[in-house]
Amino acid sequence: MTRPSNLSLCFLGLEFVVATVTVVLFGLAYPDRFRSRLWANGGEEGWNSNPNKRIYFYANHREPPEIPLIWSQRLTDSNLAIAILSLVIFLARAIMAHLEYLPRYANVLYDALLASLWTLSLVGQTSEDCSDPEHPSTRPWYLTHSCSESWVSNRGYCRVAQTSFAFSFLAAVLYFGRLAREALLVAYRRGRDGRKKEWTAVGMMEEAFEDEDEVEAEKCSDADRLLTPGGARSDQALSPVLAFFPSGPEYLKR
Repeated sequence: MTRPSNLSLCFLGLEFVVATVTVVLFGLAYPDRFRSRLWANGGEEGWNSNPNKRIYFYANHREPPEIPLIWSQRLTDSNLAIAILSLVIFLARAIMAHLEYLPRYANVLYDALLASLWTLSLVGQTSEDCSDPEHPSTRPWYLTHSCSESWVSNRGYCRVAQTSFAFSFLAAVLYFGRLAREALLVAYRRGRDGRKKEWTAVGMMEEAFEDEDEVEAEKCSDADRLLTPGGARSDQALSPVLAFFPSGPEYLKR
């Protein structure tokens, strides 16, 4: 295996930053450090459903609406799991790069997996909250409102949620960018190999034509030597009978 290029090392360094920061950010949100607070904050302001009103459903022996994905524990767990997986894959890549064994097919598989997972994470983080028909929300309020509009006690949590979304988007762009780079490299190498084959074929055809020209030239030179008039070789080539007759002026004197 060849040594990783400088661009590959830059991607590796960026991957380390993204993986480490996302683990820290989603670790801060686990298990429910501020998710319910942000939900309640938006509910009291009328930006989304209010979790405090779910108690009325229980009091009336009614089934409350399903908890929206954006405010569910499932999304928090999955985001943290994706961040941890990204960090583990980074460590595997770093070790293989140090050993100068970084197979391209493994990189493509890792990038495709993580790009799809971070895309799913972004879909979950931008999911809607329509459990309350009176206060529907197509996006979480901390992505559509400034954190300065929230409660003072929740402004720090709001910024953490915004930063988590930003780094999730950066992670998706990173892994899709790596996939695009690999696709461009494959296309470039195939084009280069195709041009090499074309030039090789052209060179072989030129050599074949040159060999044919040389053969024709040799045949022509041999024919010229045989048909040249005069000389002992020409006389001998005409007929063996001439050997019994003298030639030249001596024959004329007789």
